[in-house]
Amino acid sequence: MLRNISSTVPSRLLTRLTTLTSGQWIAITSRAVPNRADSVTVDSSLDETISAIFTALPVSDATDTPLVGWLGDPANDAGLDAFFTVQGLARDIERRPLEMGRLQDLPDDPWQNVAAVVTVPAATDVVFFVCIGHGEQVPVTLFDTRRHLAA
Repeated sequence: MLRNISSTVPSRLLTRLTTLTSGQWIAITSRAVPNRADSVTVDSSLDETISAIFTALPVSDATDTPLVGWLGDPANDAGLDAFFTVQGLARDIERRPLEMGRLQDLPDDPWQNVAAVVTVPAATDVVFFVCIGHGEQVPVTLFDTRRHLAA
Protein backbone atom coordinates (compact mmCIF):
# COMPACT_ATOMS: atom_id res chain seq x y z
CA MET A 1 0.00 0.00 0.00
CA LEU A 2 3.00 2.35 0.24
CA ARG A 3 2.99 4.99 -2.46
CA ASN A 4 5.91 7.47 -2.17
CA ILE A 5 8.70 7.08 0.31
CA SER A 6 10.41 10.08 1.83
CA SER A 7 14.11 9.91 2.57
CA THR A 8 13.28 11.13 6.09
CA VAL A 9 11.49 7.90 7.04
CA PRO A 10 13.71 5.92 9.42
CA SER A 11 14.11 2.28 8.38
CA ARG A 12 12.41 0.93 11.52
CA LEU A 13 9.36 3.13 10.80
CA LEU A 14 9.34 2.13 7.13
CA THR A 15 9.46 -1.53 8.16
CA ARG A 16 6.44 -0.99 10.41
CA LEU A 17 4.48 0.96 7.78
CA THR A 18 4.88 -1.84 5.22
CA THR A 19 2.91 -4.21 7.47
CA LEU A 20 -0.20 -2.01 7.64
CA THR A 21 -3.34 -2.65 5.60
CA SER A 22 -6.19 -0.42 4.45
CA GLY A 23 -8.67 0.47 7.17
CA GLN A 24 -6.19 0.26 10.05
CA TRP A 25 -5.36 3.09 12.43
CA ILE A 26 -1.97 4.42 13.41
CA ALA A 27 -1.26 6.74 16.32
CA ILE A 28 1.38 9.45 16.29
CA THR A 29 2.02 10.57 19.85
CA SER A 30 4.37 12.47 22.10
CA ARG A 31 3.36 10.23 25.03
CA ALA A 32 5.30 7.14 25.96
CA VAL A 33 3.29 4.01 25.20
CA PRO A 34 4.57 1.08 27.27
CA ASN A 35 4.39 -2.58 26.31
CA ARG A 36 3.59 -2.19 22.61
CA ALA A 37 5.59 -4.40 20.28
CA ASP A 38 4.28 -2.37 17.33
CA SER A 39 5.57 0.94 18.74
CA VAL A 40 8.31 2.86 16.93
CA THR A 41 10.13 5.85 18.41
CA VAL A 42 11.61 8.36 15.98
CA ASP A 43 13.94 11.31 16.48
CA SER A 44 12.47 13.49 13.75
CA SER A 45 10.01 16.26 14.56
CA LEU A 46 6.25 15.80 14.53
CA ASP A 47 5.78 17.65 11.25
CA GLU A 48 8.63 15.77 9.51
CA THR A 49 7.25 12.45 10.72
CA ILE A 50 3.66 13.27 9.77
CA SER A 51 4.77 14.48 6.33
CA ALA A 52 6.76 11.28 5.74
CA ILE A 53 3.86 9.07 6.86
CA PHE A 54 1.23 10.92 4.79
CA THR A 55 3.53 10.82 1.76
CA ALA A 56 3.96 7.05 2.14
CA LEU A 57 0.42 6.06 3.17
CA PRO A 58 -2.92 7.37 1.94
CA VAL A 59 -5.40 8.75 4.47
CA SER A 60 -8.58 6.65 4.29
CA ASP A 61 -11.51 7.95 2.30
CA ALA A 62 -13.82 5.25 3.67
CA THR A 63 -14.50 6.89 7.03
CA ASP A 64 -16.02 10.28 7.84
CA THR A 65 -13.32 11.11 10.36
CA PRO A 66 -9.98 9.59 9.29
CA LEU A 67 -8.04 12.08 11.45
CA VAL A 68 -8.64 12.41 15.18
CA GLY A 69 -6.50 14.50 17.52
CA TRP A 70 -6.14 14.87 21.28
CA LEU A 71 -4.34 17.73 22.97
CA GLY A 72 -3.15 17.37 26.55
CA ASP A 73 -3.82 21.09 27.09
CA PRO A 74 -6.28 22.48 24.51
CA ALA A 75 -5.24 26.05 25.38
CA ASN A 76 -1.52 25.40 24.77
CA ASP A 77 -0.32 27.16 21.61
CA ALA A 78 2.17 24.39 20.80
CA GLY A 79 -0.62 21.81 20.90
CA LEU A 80 -2.89 23.90 18.69
CA ASP A 81 -0.03 24.45 16.24
CA ALA A 82 0.57 20.69 16.11
CA PHE A 83 -3.16 20.04 15.55
CA PHE A 84 -3.40 22.43 12.60
CA THR A 85 -0.04 21.32 11.19
CA VAL A 86 -1.20 17.69 11.07
CA GLN A 87 -4.53 18.65 9.51
CA GLY A 88 -2.82 20.97 6.99
CA LEU A 89 -0.23 18.39 5.95
CA ALA A 90 -2.96 15.80 5.43
CA ARG A 91 -4.91 18.23 3.24
CA ASP A 92 -1.85 19.28 1.23
CA ILE A 93 -0.57 15.77 0.59
CA GLU A 94 -3.99 14.18 0.00
CA ARG A 95 -5.19 17.15 -2.09
CA ARG A 96 -8.66 16.96 -0.61
CA PRO A 97 -10.51 18.67 2.24
CA LEU A 98 -10.00 16.90 5.54
CA GLU A 99 -11.23 17.96 8.96
CA MET A 100 -9.73 16.50 12.09
CA GLY A 101 -12.01 15.34 14.88
CA ARG A 102 -10.90 16.46 18.33
CA LEU A 103 -11.05 14.33 21.44
CA GLN A 104 -11.97 15.93 24.74
CA ASP A 105 -10.54 13.01 26.68
CA LEU A 106 -8.47 10.00 25.76
CA PRO A 107 -10.37 6.73 26.16
CA ASP A 108 -9.14 4.36 28.87
CA ASP A 109 -7.18 2.34 26.33
CA PRO A 110 -6.79 4.50 23.22
CA TRP A 111 -4.27 2.06 21.73
CA GLN A 112 -6.66 -0.93 21.76
CA ASN A 113 -7.59 -0.79 18.04
CA VAL A 114 -4.43 0.91 16.78
CA ALA A 115 -2.22 -1.16 14.47
CA ALA A 116 0.95 0.91 15.01
CA VAL A 117 2.15 3.61 17.39
CA VAL A 118 4.77 6.18 16.37
CA THR A 119 6.28 8.19 19.22
CA VAL A 120 7.78 11.57 18.34
CA PRO A 121 9.49 14.26 20.39
CA ALA A 122 7.14 17.20 20.97
CA ALA A 123 6.94 20.22 23.24
CA THR A 124 3.42 19.32 24.31
CA ASP A 125 1.28 16.27 25.05
CA VAL A 126 -0.53 15.22 21.83
CA VAL A 127 -1.94 12.12 20.17
CA PHE A 128 -3.07 11.94 16.55
CA PHE A 129 -4.94 8.94 15.15
CA VAL A 130 -4.97 8.37 11.39
CA CYS A 131 -7.02 5.80 9.48
CA ILE A 132 -5.06 4.74 6.42
CA GLY A 133 -6.07 3.09 3.19
CA HIS A 134 -7.43 3.36 -0.30
CA GLY A 135 -9.96 1.53 -2.43
CA GLU A 136 -12.31 -1.02 -0.95
CA GLN A 137 -11.88 -1.16 2.80
CA VAL A 138 -13.76 -1.56 6.03
CA PRO A 139 -12.16 0.75 8.59
CA VAL A 140 -11.53 -0.70 12.02
CA THR A 141 -13.60 0.99 14.75
CA LEU A 142 -11.13 3.10 16.70
CA PHE A 143 -13.34 3.66 19.75
CA ASP A 144 -16.75 5.11 20.55
CA THR A 145 -15.96 8.47 18.96
CA ARG A 146 -19.37 9.95 19.67
CA ARG A 147 -18.68 9.65 23.37
CA HIS A 148 -15.19 11.13 23.09
CA LEU A 149 -15.32 13.74 20.32
CA ALA A 150 -15.55 17.37 21.36
CA ALA A 151 -18.64 19.31 20.34
